[in-house]
Amino acid sequence: MYVKRTSVFILRDEQGKVLLQHRDENAPTSPNHWGLFGGTIEDNETPDQTLKREAMEELGIELKDIKFFKRYEYLKKGKGRQEKFVYVGPIKHKLEQLRKQQKEGDDIGLFSYEEIKKLKITEHNKIVFKELFDK
Repeated sequence: MYVKRTSVFILRDEQGKVLLQHRDENAPTSPNHWGLFGGTIEDNETPDQTLKREAMEELGIELKDIKFFKRYEYLKKGKGRQEKFVYVGPIKHKLEQLRKQQKEGDDIGLFSYEEIKKLKITEHNKIVFKELFDK
């Protein structure tokens, strides 16, 4: 049994850079961290449905050409066992447009793996990025 199940997506540009959001200081989880777009899987919702809903809620976009990357299980300190579904796809919108449409967090940006390693991100997302860029 999982205490939390999430579905997240990673969008990449032609150079392989990844789109991340900066979570503001009032974010309910991982405040002041750079993170992935997505969220909690609601009752009677599949990971794919969550992905589409979250893309519209957070960035006002419909995801196209998105593919399942990997399913993760992990223990979050003090929070219990969690499950995360990660998807990857190409960016189909200009960064400026996405920034205007962003509804969560206080910033977005495109980052290479070298740049990501210098950002404040969660330990679990560090694992996701290592595996994503090792492929």
